[in-house]
Amino acid sequence: MPSEPNKKEVMLLGQLQNGAANRILLVGIEGSDTVTLAQIGKSFAAKVRSNPVFSHVLNDQNVIDPAEQKLIYTYRYLLSPNTNVDLFTPETLETAISTNLLELSSASGLLSKSLFMRDPTGEVMALVDRLTPVQSPQTINGQWFNDRGDRALLLVQLASAGTDTKAQEAALWLMQASFKEVVQSFQTQSRENAQKTENIGIVISGPASFAVATQNIIKEEASRLSAIGLILIVTILFYVLRNLKLLFVGLLPVFSGVVAGIATVSLGFGSVHAMTIGFGITLIGESIDYSIYFFLQRSQTTECAGNNPMFWRTVGLGVMTSICGFSTLLFSGFTGLMQLAAFSIAGLLVAVLCTRWILPTLLPQRLSIHDLSPVGVWLRLMMKKGDHFRYFIWFLTVGALLLLLSRQDYLWSYELNDLSPIPAALLDLDGELRADMGAADVRHMLLLQDKTEEQVLQRCEQFLPRLDALVAKGLLGGYQAPCSYLPSQAKQIQRQQVLPDQERLEQAIQEATHTLPLSVQSFQGFVEDVSNSKALPLLRSDKLESSTFGITLSVTLYPVKVGGNRFYHALIQLQAPLQNGKVGSINHEALQTELLDILNEQSVLLDLKDDFNSIYKTYLNKVLKYSAAGFIAIIVLLLLVLRSLQTTFLVILPLACAILFVTALLHLLGSQLNLLNIIGLLLVFAVGSNYALFFSSSQSNMTLASLLLATTTTGIGYGVLIFSQIPILQTIGITVASGVLFALIFSALMAPQSFRKNSGSISQS
Repeated sequence: MPSEPNKKEVMLLGQLQNGAANRILLVGIEGSDTVTLAQIGKSFAAKVRSNPVFSHVLNDQNVIDPAEQKLIYTYRYLLSPNTNVDLFTPETLETAISTNLLELSSASGLLSKSLFMRDPTGEVMALVDRLTPVQSPQTINGQWFNDRGDRALLLVQLASAGTDTKAQEAALWLMQASFKEVVQSFQTQSRENAQKTENIGIVISGPASFAVATQNIIKEEASRLSAIGLILIVTILFYVLRNLKLLFVGLLPVFSGVVAGIATVSLGFGSVHAMTIGFGITLIGESIDYSIYFFLQRSQTTECAGNNPMFWRTVGLGVMTSICGFSTLLFSGFTGLMQLAAFSIAGLLVAVLCTRWILPTLLPQRLSIHDLSPVGVWLRLMMKKGDHFRYFIWFLTVGALLLLLSRQDYLWSYELNDLSPIPAALLDLDGELRADMGAADVRHMLLLQDKTEEQVLQRCEQFLPRLDALVAKGLLGGYQAPCSYLPSQAKQIQRQQVLPDQERLEQAIQEATHTLPLSVQSFQGFVEDVSNSKALPLLRSDKLESSTFGITLSVTLYPVKVGGNRFYHALIQLQAPLQNGKVGSINHEALQTELLDILNEQSVLLDLKDDFNSIYKTYLNKVLKYSAAGFIAIIVLLLLVLRSLQTTFLVILPLACAILFVTALLHLLGSQLNLLNIIGLLLVFAVGSNYALFFSSSQSNMTLASLLLATTTTGIGYGVLIFSQIPILQTIGITVASGVLFALIFSALMAPQSFRKNSGSISQS
């Protein structure tokens, strides 16, 4: 079984799966003039905001609405980090009142007289500045816009969980429908409006959009490419079989395998990922080979009704080697790979059983199909000339091995982005919208974990003084912490306890204003507010749920489930400092050193890019080890069944040479190997083992022809993936299509010399 992930990995994966950031969508409306875009944007925001599918919708600079202003005003002394004993001394009050009097008399108009009298220390304005995001897009006519003013912007948070793809897809459809209704309503108002909105459109990005878009693209790609491959394969098979009934019967193992694979994954995992179906269908395309072998073997003999035990022994052994290879993925720890393994194993088993027991009942005793004996004769001729090429194969293999050994430091890619199924166009759009929105750098953050919300907030508060010091040093440009929006209960109680009673506060005000043209009575509202604050019920997270503060709080403070336990995570987002007026970069090592004494298993400093790549590297190394174990298991299996070390060596050798050559070829073409290449090479070994097993014993010309036909159909099945717009499908296609071709060539040319002679029937030895 795979080793348990460390604490940091568990926290990071929990954040990835359960974090509220997965529910954030960035929306842009473009294709018209600024005034029209502002009108459409505000109408669209109002329509979406009224739907419970969306928890928050922001579209203007006024992030703090009147209800939140009232909440800040009421709870200012429980929220403010300035609340301490020194804040209410005569000296501090005198300084604050004098400073704010000057502000009140200035032309800025940011401070009203009524607010000054009730908040002479300026806590409300300080909190508004503290809680308002530092970076935000410009506002035109009450609507966010990018710098050019040609794209209206909105930020939307979905109410559904970030892992609920169906709910996300429904929400995205609802957004598109709502936008269409708003535009149509605007167009009906006048002909001029209709002209202004002829080219208007909406663009949406974010994790939910990526999940839905890639799922749909994968389904579309799998359907399109599978259809193309199926048409080509059916055309070739129809030419060979010359009978529609035989054609449908030949495809039966494939369809039965797909159904079995989907059913197995659904029962074992609860749902089937689109990528699993896309890979799985092409993967069990190996099952079409079984029909080809069976048809061509049946066409040349009526002996035992085509149930020759040696033939089925060879096919069965090929299936067993495939299952050994795929079973290693069951222990990978990746849900996607585990699904793929379960899909493939179930599909191959059902396909071969269908071929063995059902196909013979649907066919006549003797088949009349296209005579492929000349193809077999040609292939045998190539085998006879194998001695001329064998040294060349050894030369290629040794060269490939030396190349891989000399480049082993550059052979593997440990970048998780290389596995991303997200098309480049969607990533470019996301980058544009984030730049337009002025989104902060979310690569670096502090991830805190504890058993309760209160405990994780207290842990968060321990970091704030240290982070303030780092901002002062210039190592950080700022930070956004959930405990700034919602202090812990303990901190709120502590602040309530330092608030002075009415008599002491009035005495302090009198001393502070003795040189100022103000009386204690002028600040009676201030005295009342401080007195009321001492008796306020503590602020809790549920009181912020309906506010726009809730969108920030829910992204940075949320519950997660790790195993059977429930924890709370708090994210402190770190902002890079300014360098020459531009946003610079964060020195992760320097931060690690500065915070080393307060970091532990429950409080970790993250560099998301490096940390996710590190986790991926761990899993990649794990899969490599299990793949090696699978390779050893296959060798042991062949030894047990073939009972010959020499025969086993002759089966394994051409496959090993082909895999080394293909790996080196991919590297020479500029590709670094990744997890998908491992899957592809496993497929090459699984499919190629059938070729090697057949070539390791004397076979008839028709059987040899069936191997070439099977290679052609398999190559087509995987080769069409090369034309996919999804990079990971292209990787699988290139690896497997080239791999099976070289597996056939090497197996034929490296076959034992005694087996290259003509034989009219399948070996009975």
